Amino acid sequence: MKERPLRCWAEIDGSALRHNLAVVRSRVPQETKLIAVVKANAYGHGLVPVAKELVLGGADVLGVSNVEEAAELRAAGMTTTPILLLSACLPGEFRQAIECRAWPTISTYEEARRLNGVAEKAGTRVSAHFKIDTGMGRLGLWGADAVKELKRAERLPALNIGAVCTHFSSADEDPERTEEQWAELLRWRPHFADKALHVANSAALWRRTIYACSYVRVGLALYGLPPMPFLRRLLRPVMSWKTRITLLRHLPAGRTVSYGATYLLRKAQRLATLAVGYGDGYARALSNRAQVLVRSNRCRIRGRVTMDQTVVDVTSAGGCKVGDEVVLLGSQGDQIIHADELAKIAGTISYEIVTSVGVRVPRVYRDFHSLPEGVRTRTTRRRGSRQADASCSKEIPIATSRTLRSPHA
Repeated sequence: MKERPLRCWAEIDGSALRHNLAVVRSRVPQETKLIAVVKANAYGHGLVPVAKELVLGGADVLGVSNVEEAAELRAAGMTTTPILLLSACLPGEFRQAIECRAWPTISTYEEARRLNGVAEKAGTRVSAHFKIDTGMGRLGLWGADAVKELKRAERLPALNIGAVCTHFSSADEDPERTEEQWAELLRWRPHFADKALHVANSAALWRRTIYACSYVRVGLALYGLPPMPFLRRLLRPVMSWKTRITLLRHLPAGRTVSYGATYLLRKAQRLATLAVGYGDGYARALSNRAQVLVRSNRCRIRGRVTMDQTVVDVTSAGGCKVGDEVVLLGSQGDQIIHADELAKIAGTISYEIVTSVGVRVPRVYRDFHSLPEGVRTRTTRRRGSRQADASCSKEIPIATSRTLRSPHA
C-alpha cells in the first residue's frame, strides 16, 4: 500500500547535528564536560532521537527542564547518561527525580532539606547542583545569602552538591554585563573552590574560553541557531520545516484574502493554499509579511495565517502544482530562510520559532546514526507524567512514535 504524503513536517538533519556538536567540542577544553541541552523536546527537534544522537556523539550530560523530560529519556532506554534538571523542582517532584537518577538544580537550603528527606526515605544519596544568582534573577540567591544556604546544604547526610552554577543573562549581546556576572561569581568562588563549576551557555562559550569551567551547557548552537551572527558560517541548521500546496487558484484584482480581508489584490495573482497554520506553530504574526520557498522562489504570504491553512502568492513560481513541496524554514535551491528571519518578522527569537513547531507536525529524521537507516519517525505527543513515572528505569521503545517509509524513497 502506497504511503500517503505528509502535508506538513519538519526534517531533522543528523549530519548537521553531529557537525555542530563537533564545532562545540572544538571550542571546549578537553577536560570540560558537555551538558547537551535537550529541554523543550530538544528545542522542538525531538527529545529522544536528538538526545540519543548527541550521547552517541560524545555528550557527557543531558540537560532537561523537568522530571517528565528526564523520565521520558529513561523510559526510552537512556539508563546511564547523567541528566541535569535545569529548572526548579516542585516539592512533590523530588521523589521522581531520585527514581530517574536525575540531578536537581536547587537554590536554597529549604529545597536541599526537602530533597535530602526524600532521599533518606528512599534509602539513597542524591546529587544536586546548586545555583547562585549573579544577575539573571530567575533561580538562585545572591552572594553571601547563597553561600550561607550552600554551606547548610552541604551538611545534609543524604545530599551531595555535585556542582555550583550560575546563568549569564546577556552573553549574546552584552559582554560587559557578562563579565560583571563572572566577576561576581569569582568573588564568592573561594567559598566553594572544591566544587565543580558551570556558567557558559552557547553564547558565553564564544565570548571567552575561560567561561568553560568544569561543564558547559550548550543548546542553541547544537541546533545550528547562532547566538551571534558570526557563528552562522560555523554552524548548520538542523531543522527544516516544510509543507505542501493543497490548492492553486487565479484571482483577479479587487479580491481579498483570508480573515479580516487584510490583503487586497491590486492585480491578478496566482495564489496557493498551503497545509500549515498557527495550529502547527506557524505564527499568526507572520501574516502578510513572511515568505516561503516554492520552486526556489521566495513567495510572500497573502492575508492572515489561519489555524490550518496559509495562502501565498506563487505568481513568480511558474509551473508549481498541487502537492509541491514548500519550504517554511530551511533551504531550497540557492534560497534559504533562517529561523532568525522568521523571528525578526514575528518580533521574537529563534528559540521560539523552532520550539513552537507543533506536536501534530511529524519529525522526519535523516542520517541519524542512532536510528535505523532510512526510517521516518512521526512524533505524536509526549508521554504524560504518570506513564513516564511508571517506567523511569525500564528500557522500552519510543512509544510515542511510529515508523513510516520515507516519502523520497
